[in-house]
Amino acid sequence: MANIKPRYEVHKLPGTATRTYCNPRKEGGFDYEDKEVDAGFMVYFPNGASIRCWDGDHLKQLGFNEPASLVDMDSGDEVGTISSLKTRSEQKTSSGRKFKPGLNEEEGASA
Repeated sequence: MANIKPRYEVHKLPGTATRTYCNPRKEGGFDYEDKEVDAGFMVYFPNGASIRCWDGDHLKQLGFNEPASLVDMDSGDEVGTISSLKTRSEQKTSSGRKFKPGLNEEEGASA
């Protein structure tokens, strides 16, 4: 059985979180300032990794603002949606044949 999973999942985090901003000083060094901001989003991956995106612009910049495609975790192939697995299976088993004759199209068959 195929091991199909979404490429990633995005979840909105509730509430606010403290974010540290770094501001350069003219004489050198940095001033750090903590601000309460929207908690943002967590992006989870099938291998167990995750990243935080602070806002929608960050999600868009990283390409996580679109619906995730489905991936066969065994081969790494993108399979699109669940309904296309049959088509994908037929493509793999046809071994490159573009045409499979039906009963009436075989040589010697009469209508």
